[in-house]
Amino acid sequence: MRVAALLLGFGAAAVCFRLGLWQLERHGERRAWNAQVEARLAAPPLLLTSGAAAAASDSLAYRRAHAAGTFAFANETVEVNRSHLGAPGVFVLTPLRLADGTAILVNRGWTFAPDGMTADLGLLAEAESTLVEGVLLVPAGRFAVRPESLGVAYPLFPLVLRRTEPPPGMPRGLTPAVLPPRDGGPHLSYTFQWFAFAVIAAVGGTLLARRRPH
Repeated sequence: MRVAALLLGFGAAAVCFRLGLWQLERHGERRAWNAQVEARLAAPPLLLTSGAAAAASDSLAYRRAHAAGTFAFANETVEVNRSHLGAPGVFVLTPLRLADGTAILVNRGWTFAPDGMTADLGLLAEAESTLVEGVLLVPAGRFAVRPESLGVAYPLFPLVLRRTEPPPGMPRGLTPAVLPPRDGGPHLSYTFQWFAFAVIAAVGGTLLARRRPH
């Protein structure tokens, strides 16, 4: 019984300790990625052209960029379940047609939607010909709209240009979408929790093994 208690306690402690180390590794990876993001944001902005479209990849994520073109409002869509300051809403995504016929999907901003699904896009129209400045992002998450899913007849960049600053004449119902948070995430707190569980398991197994049978 005592041997079994020790084996159980220290076996559980070993598992918890390994999980703590794994969370610590994840924390280090998150910090390294945040540093990479900051470096990309500090780089000179890209001018989106047909050549940039051909070379576009995940390595351009979080690069500042600008593009001049014409909005294709007939092909715009929404990204559902996007909250802002606790209010439900959607992101409005509209293709921007460039001079060479290619296009970039632009996140024009957030708008209120009571059900988090639908919005009156007719109230959010703006000038068709425009210059968009923002940050390139890789579509991610369950509700993310991916450019290839639009099924349009013109080639689209694989990334989305998120407009971060309101341009002149921006519709009042639109709010620029903030960038995803760049923090350490929950990994460090999870590390301490798993290490604490490891100590509890080891101490508990030892105390159980030392108990005298009645």
